[in-house]
This record gives sequence, structure tokens and C-alpha cells, in this order.
Amino acid sequence: MTSQLTLLDIFSYSCMNCIRSLEFIEKISRKYGKFGLKTVLVHPPEWEFERYKKNILPALKMHGIRFPVIIDKNKKIIKKLGINFWPTQILIRDGKIVYKHAGEGSYKKLEGSIARFLKIRPKKLFAEEPKHSKYPAVYCGRRKNGKIRKLSKILKFGMVYALGKFSQKSEFLQLPKNSAITILTRGKVINFVAGSFGSKPARAGIIMNDRIIGTVSIKNPGLYKLVESGKNRQNKLTIAPRSGMKIYSFFFQ
Repeated sequence: MTSQLTLLDIFSYSCMNCIRSLEFIEKISRKYGKFGLKTVLVHPPEWEFERYKKNILPALKMHGIRFPVIIDKNKKIIKKLGINFWPTQILIRDGKIVYKHAGEGSYKKLEGSIARFLKIRPKKLFAEEPKHSKYPAVYCGRRKNGKIRKLSKILKFGMVYALGKFSQKSEFLQLPKNSAITILTRGKVINFVAGSFGSKPARAGIIMNDRIIGTVSIKNPGLYKLVESGKNRQNKLTIAPRSGMKIYSFFFQ
């Protein structure tokens, strides 16, 4: 009788690292599902809004996620697994943890472990470890030590520079109309986690290096792509809300 092998992917929908990692988890699942691997997502909340199905389910649909998903609203499952960081991949065979990796990467090692526990020798997906950017995130709320400063001529990466009647909350920076925040960015792609106040979408202008380049509309709280360019360099980014907005964090690729 073949042993049951289950891959648990600890994942939250507004985590850029989780979304990026999921691409490789999907490839692994497609290849090894036919050999008996079962893949399940466990969704703990990084932010308060990620605790609720009304936010989670539309986001899963938007990302085309078809795996079974366990919503770990109060983090009971990950506490039992001894996890406080995601993405994390866990292999469970016959009820016992046989492999664990926290963070992005190690997909080649994960694939090797799956093949070994399934006792098969297929052609591998990963001849070498896939690479990914490792730029640090910039957080806005007090809980994650967001560093908020008044706008100045000299900017430092990792700092958030605010203008107007802003308010720093536990998880986010609360920005009313006619306020703004500025940060230094890295990488080719700039993402941020944001939400709106009330039922109406929030809109904001996007300004790069003192030039208006577009707008962003925020309906449901989550991860949004702000800017994508072909050059990997540092830029000055300003977000100028046209209605009340919550900004939680920035991620770079």
C-alpha cells in the first residue's frame, strides 16, 4: 500500500513572496499529483483583513488558485506546526512531518524530497535552483516597525516619508485625501498592500521621480501592482490618495 504524501503550502493572498512561490508549487503539484502527491494551501492571516472569507475567496479566484484551501483564521494550525513565517512548504507522510522549508526557494530540494518519498525517479523539473529577488519589504504600520518620517530632501531606503494629516495605525498608514507618502524603491516591479475606507474604492495618483505616471484604484484590501519597468534601479515613488486609503507595505521584485 502506497503511503500518503501531502504537500502543505503556507500561503496568504496579499503576500508577494507567497504569490511568487505559488508558481513553482503549481508546477510541482501538476507533475507529481499523478504519482500520488496531494497539495493543500493553508491560509493564515498576515493582516486583519486576511482573516475573512469575503476577502480571501475572491482573491483566490483572481489568482486562479484551484488547490484545496484551509483558512487558518486564528493561526491554530500553523502554531501546531511551529510556523510563524510564510511561504513555508511542509511534506507530511502518514501523519508525520518529513520535510519543512520556510521562505522562497529550495524548490529543487523540495522536488527531490517528493520524488524520494514517492519512490520514483522521473525527469526533474528543476536542473538548478530558480532565482528570485530578495529586496526587503517596507512596512507602514507600528506592528512591523514602520519608520515614518516627514518628507525631506534626503531620502533613505526603508523609510516612509509622509505629507499631510496621516495617522500611523498598528497595521497600516491611514491617509486621507490631500495627503501623500514617498519612498525609495528597488527592482523592476513595485507592489503594495492597500485598502480603502468604507465601501467605495479608493483612488490615488502614482508619481515616479516627480512625474505623474498613472493612477491606482483600490476596491478590496490586498496586494496591488503599482509599477513595472524594464530597468532594475532605485526610484522615488509618491502615492497621492484622492480619497481615504490604508497602505500596509511595499514589496519589490
